[in-house]
Amino acid sequence: MEQNTLFLFLISSLTLTLLPGPDLLFVISTSLARGWKKGVLVGIGLCSGLILHTALLVLGVGTFLERLPEGVRALELLGALYLLFIAYGVWNSSQNSLKSNSKKQGVERLYFTGFIMNLTNPKVSLFFISFFPGFLFSEALSYTLQFLILGGIFFVQALVVFSVSAILVSFLGQRLQNFGSQSLWNKVQAAVLLVIALLLIYP
Repeated sequence: MEQNTLFLFLISSLTLTLLPGPDLLFVISTSLARGWKKGVLVGIGLCSGLILHTALLVLGVGTFLERLPEGVRALELLGALYLLFIAYGVWNSSQNSLKSNSKKQGVERLYFTGFIMNLTNPKVSLFFISFFPGFLFSEALSYTLQFLILGGIFFVQALVVFSVSAILVSFLGQRLQNFGSQSLWNKVQAAVLLVIALLLIYP
């Protein structure tokens, strides 16, 4: 019974992660614009946020957010402002040639953007609150340990999905590069960030 519940949780998690959404869309657009390694880096940043959301669930902070809509809204707006700032920087970079030192800074920024993008999305914590309790799989283990196990499974599958998507899209994108310049793909990435920010502002 425990194995069946965990297997069902894994299938459900994979399905939800593969649904077209802001996280997967950002990984794909980054891979098209900058290559699969940068796309994987974004995925790692996004999944790092999942670790904190799991911790918040275990500590009960997620329930607090559920009862405080003003706090949820504030987090959404902060995340949107940060993404708008990054979108502006990416758009400007498409107008000018990138220097080597700016590329190094971009590596750190991509991870941090993925991390902040996931962390400032309170819908993830609220989703965990509603999703995880339905897959408690043991009467012997504590809820805390079960939530940590479920969070670990969700983290691993999300990282695999984001990484595989980044690699596949990047290889396809190498052919697409013939139909557009690097500047064009940077603009596409900036547009994706803008759309995600607007979704946070106008949920």
